[in-house]
Amino acid sequence: MRDKERVFQAAEALTAEGVAVTVTNVRERAGCSNATATKYLREWRDTKAAEDDARRTLPELPTAVSTLVDRGLEALWGAAVEVARAEHEAAVAASDEALAAVVGEADTLAARVDEADAELAQFRALLETAREHGRSAQDERDAAEEARADAAASSARLEGELAAAQLSLDALRDELSQERARAAAAERARSEAESARAQADGAAVGLRESLTDVRGALEAARGDVAQANRDRAAAEAARAAADVSAARLEGELAAGRTALEAAREQAAEAERGRLVAATAQAEAERARAAAESLVASFEKRSGKKEVDAPTAH
Repeated sequence: MRDKERVFQAAEALTAEGVAVTVTNVRERAGCSNATATKYLREWRDTKAAEDDARRTLPELPTAVSTLVDRGLEALWGAAVEVARAEHEAAVAASDEALAAVVGEADTLAARVDEADAELAQFRALLETAREHGRSAQDERDAAEEARADAAASSARLEGELAAAQLSLDALRDELSQERARAAAAERARSEAESARAQADGAAVGLRESLTDVRGALEAARGDVAQANRDRAAAEAARAAADVSAARLEGELAAGRTALEAAREQAAEAERGRLVAATAQAEAERARAAAESLVASFEKRSGKKEVDAPTAH
């Protein structure tokens, strides 16, 4: 519903109830601002005044007046009506002027009332804000007091924790010093291991070269052993032949000492050859055993170096 309709309905209701139709009453009844009530109430009053003017037009002459008209008083009646109308119009004009002045003042007052209402609303809002701030401040004070108590308890607890933490820190510093010492020792050991590994690598190279030489010597010794075996076989064959010859010569001893002596010389020579071959074989066996022992020792040492060196690194 529009503001004008609400104001008109409120004014009509107040009139029907016999209540004074004022800006304040209309504003409260219509639920609008003072400026709106003043504006449309003036329009309502103008409308009501026009309706009253329409009702105040010249009425139909009563029967008695008609009789008087018949008697020549019609002219007097008309003159009285004109005089009354003129007086009424003058009074209406004066009333309109007064009403216009009152309406202007009412507009001014309505504007002031609206401003006052706005200021009052602001003051109420400020008051509510102040009250809210007050409640918040009280809550904050309570919270601060509780926080202070908690802080005191926390401070005492933290003092104990700080002392324990200081002890733990001292212990950790000691452990850190020990760790640093161990780390330095480990670094030195690593450096030494690196150096040892480098030396081992050099030694391994030398040992590999020595092993090559030993293996060559071993191969040569094995060749000598083979030759000695062949010589021994030959010596054995010679000894067998000598034994046969000796047996034959023993049978032929009577045939001549010269042949016997020659056979004995051959046998002695064969024996010396056998002894030389046996000695050579024994020497070859010892050389082979020594070479194999040297190779085994070298391989064992070389394998250990190659295993231990990465572990130290």
